[in-house]
Amino acid sequence: MVMQLYVTEPDALGSTLETLAQEWSARTGVVVEIWALPRAPVPGEAGEVVRYTIRTVFDQIETYGGTRRLSIAVTSGDYGLRLTISHDGEGFPVPAGERFAVPVARFASLRGKLTVNDVHGAGTTITGAIPL
Repeated sequence: MVMQLYVTEPDALGSTLETLAQEWSARTGVVVEIWALPRAPVPGEAGEVVRYTIRTVFDQIETYGGTRRLSIAVTSGDYGLRLTISHDGEGFPVPAGERFAVPVARFASLRGKLTVNDVHGAGTTITGAIPL
């Protein structure tokens, strides 16, 4: 298996993300490093938005290729839910607004914010926060 995990005892969202990442990593060969997963329960809608966003990133990486390593961190606490995803691929040729319009809107619907920093030839970093 090519996945590297750096945290233990995640909650239900964390367990779901861990399984999703393991399956995707095994299928694609892209190394997935999980740096953090929530340990405390996360409200269902916020958790679904995070799952959807991660699936969108996986789909984009499969569509455009070039990624060898992907890092994910999802944390929650009094401040809310935070998501960071980074990869070392070529970046995506399609503008972020087109590729991530639905995840951005879903974060906004929960009073959150999702940003995509795409550096052509150097990868992409996606960061999001949702107040809980």
